[in-house]
Amino acid sequence: MELYKDPTRPVEERVEDLLSRMTLEEKAAQLCGDLPGSVFTDGVLNEELLKEKFPNGHGRFTQYSMLGLSDPEIIAKTSNKIQDYFVNHTRLGIPVALQTENLCGYPAAGGTLFPAQINLGCTWEPELAREMSAIIGQESRSVGISSAMSPVIDVSRDPRWGRTYETYGEDPYLISQFGINYVQGMQEQGVSCIAKHFLGYAVTQGGLNTSAANINDRELYEVYATPFEAAMKEADLGSVMANYGEIDGMPVIDNPRIATELLRNTMGFKGILTSDGAAVFRTWATYKMAETYEECGLIAKKAGTDTEIPVGNAFRQLPRYVQSGDLDESVIDDSVRRVLTVKFKMGLFENPYCDVEKLKEAMANDEKKALSREIAAKSLVLLKNDGVLPLAKKTKKIALIGPHADSLRYPVSGYTYPAYIEMLEASLNAKSTTFAGITDEAERLKKEARDAEKEGKKKPDSGFAGSMFSILPESELPKISNMTKVLRDMNAVSLREALEAAGEDVVYVRGCDIVDPSTEGFAEAVQAAESADVVVMAMGGNCGWVNVTGGEGKDRQTLELPGVQQQLLEAVTAAGKPVILVLYGPGVFSVNYAAETSSAILQAFMPGQYAGEVITETLLGDRNPGGKLTMSVPRGVGQIPIFYNHKNGSGFNDTNNMGIAIFSGGYVDGPSDPLFKFGHGLSYTTFDIHDMDIAVREVPTDGMVEISVKVTNTGDREGTEVVQLYTSFFGAHVTRPVMSLQGFCKVSLKAGEEAVVKFHLSTAQLGYYNENMEFVVEPGTLTVMTGSASDNLSCKETIKLTGKKVNVLGKRSYTCSTEIC
Repeated sequence: MELYKDPTRPVEERVEDLLSRMTLEEKAAQLCGDLPGSVFTDGVLNEELLKEKFPNGHGRFTQYSMLGLSDPEIIAKTSNKIQDYFVNHTRLGIPVALQTENLCGYPAAGGTLFPAQINLGCTWEPELAREMSAIIGQESRSVGISSAMSPVIDVSRDPRWGRTYETYGEDPYLISQFGINYVQGMQEQGVSCIAKHFLGYAVTQGGLNTSAANINDRELYEVYATPFEAAMKEADLGSVMANYGEIDGMPVIDNPRIATELLRNTMGFKGILTSDGAAVFRTWATYKMAETYEECGLIAKKAGTDTEIPVGNAFRQLPRYVQSGDLDESVIDDSVRRVLTVKFKMGLFENPYCDVEKLKEAMANDEKKALSREIAAKSLVLLKNDGVLPLAKKTKKIALIGPHADSLRYPVSGYTYPAYIEMLEASLNAKSTTFAGITDEAERLKKEARDAEKEGKKKPDSGFAGSMFSILPESELPKISNMTKVLRDMNAVSLREALEAAGEDVVYVRGCDIVDPSTEGFAEAVQAAESADVVVMAMGGNCGWVNVTGGEGKDRQTLELPGVQQQLLEAVTAAGKPVILVLYGPGVFSVNYAAETSSAILQAFMPGQYAGEVITETLLGDRNPGGKLTMSVPRGVGQIPIFYNHKNGSGFNDTNNMGIAIFSGGYVDGPSDPLFKFGHGLSYTTFDIHDMDIAVREVPTDGMVEISVKVTNTGDREGTEVVQLYTSFFGAHVTRPVMSLQGFCKVSLKAGEEAVVKFHLSTAQLGYYNENMEFVVEPGTLTVMTGSASDNLSCKETIKLTGKKVNVLGKRSYTCSTEIC
């Protein structure tokens, strides 16, 4: 037996043995991706095409879950056939990685659907991320998938950006905790995570997807790299995906200062850096970095990018650059080592196949769905309540108004099975769809075809991009061309249906569509409001690839409610009845009018198929809301960027401007602070966070800060509170944030019950770049604050960090452990 085939040998030895046996062409093949449609003919896997296209093996097939849109058995059996070719019919038998988008569930038939990640973040329970991703990983591996293009751990500070819903918000510490747990859960199931988007993808110019990010070196590492480094160090993250955009004049995949110096030398990452979909092509076609697409591949490789997806047509040409002396083969070797290491670690050499016989029991079941429902319920954030909630059951006539009130689809996230089905329906009906990477690849093929036609050459194979669903047999299309049926099969009910099922007296009027300018339904909506005791307005946006207000490449100029929804809200409010506004969609809205006039506001985002049920339970008091915001809600786009942990002297929390009017800051046409603050979220009960105690008031710069604080449920019903720990530092020779989240703990208490929360904060979590760009913890004054939100910190004490400065680069702490007594 060859050494690399021996599972008892260390991974490093197996990798080196296999690498030593590989030809240059076999090495390059491991760095390339392709789309599954490239080896399908009329919806059937063409094994002759496999042999023709991949004689030297292959790295990965991406967007692979498309094969399973109609039936998990189809994709599982296909996975086995594909692996059989690579394992048994290529010279070295290296399995191929099968990868897909896994953010909110295995996105195909039989998978468990989960809420959007913005919802998951609002639970402030990272453990739920681990439970969720373990389910996603287990279901994915059951059909052969071994690589997940998730989680998204971008620090998101611009709500105009359409992919905000994929993130865990604006705070590096909170994001780190969810990222660590997500990666651990997924990779424990033998599915390697590709965390994205490295780096600064969510803070682009104008909030536009893939545009330039203006980030300095200090902030790049301290803020945006922290969640990635945390996942690398604490969860052994397998891969990262590069940001499409540019930083400091160079796309990230071409920027050695980020792809090598920061990622490898500073952060010590040993895993794979992959391009995003068609990112190498974009550096040629969009950024115009070189004369040819192939040369752009060379630039990316030399900068530190390991693999090219979805189709590696530039990286396939790397051997000729080695042969010409333009690229050292050792550069390719380094990348191949990383690719092989991930494949070995995920057990792909020992277990490349699916167990089709056990497939049915491996997919979604009631227990898994219960977790999805739990996350949905815990994610709801009560932004405002004047006492109208909870509603007394079966005592009031409810006017239910708005475009989301009777929709099954709008509460469901993008990058999910229903979203793919929606895209399929649109494709079959010749409607426009957008899918970054895939549409870019289609454009590349069109351009190559035009050039080939001019030169009289053979046109290139269109592959998957030529027909997105060519991999599906015609006989399967009827099974998946009805999105409503797909959602019903997932137990989805609308808010209207859930309220009616609860026995409530409901009069429903749509009122308007999400973006349609028609106001024809206004009069009926007002009439319904006038006839009711209370009004529930279900409003906001939607997400996906077809006719949406948010998503990938679907960014916003305004944060107002879309279409004529604001006018409808004002018309209905004028009826004089209490209004409860339920907000849906992939981002936040500047609902200044509602904050003043509505009796209650419930932020729902996209809770998934159980949205109708859990929102109904919350409105009626069967559930007590406990979610907290993971981002600041601006009063308007003029405040962007706005986030709680801004630098001293540079934001709404700046309260020390020497009392001189010219320095006082603030806008002349409105308040400076957010409409709703980071960490905010109300309950139907009340809590008191009090009696904070810090064991030692002088702590060495390499020590531990021990903090305890009491939390009491002072209301009349059971509920949950998130005790949040913040610090600020005085004495650095550089400007530091006004405050930073350092820990949190969610506590469930019965009425009148009290608990003590203990935080164990390592000073190694407090590092920053000093004036000499050393990443250190320095002596000075540390202010410690605890409370229920960034603007509701009831306890505040100061301690001294003493001793010499300590360099913590490579020795950082990322998690503040907690306990409840």
